[in-house]
Amino acid sequence: MNFSLEAVTTNLVSQIAFLVLFIMTIRSLVAYTRQDWGAFLSGLAMGICCLIVVFFGPQIEAIAKAFGGSIFQ
Repeated sequence: MNFSLEAVTTNLVSQIAFLVLFIMTIRSLVAYTRQDWGAFLSGLAMGICCLIVVFFGPQIEAIAKAFGGSIFQ
């Protein structure tokens, strides 16, 4: 049996970020219909951040590991 905990954590982080992205999209649409522009823009910004984490999660992790390795070596 080939079980990799690293793959599970990568998938879990992506799924949580997708769930937050979905919630922020719904909140942004509700704020847009109420014309609450401050909530709309903050929800949109948070949604874009979550979208970046969802799509570029492994690349961000690799950059963080390389950055941390260069600092602490």
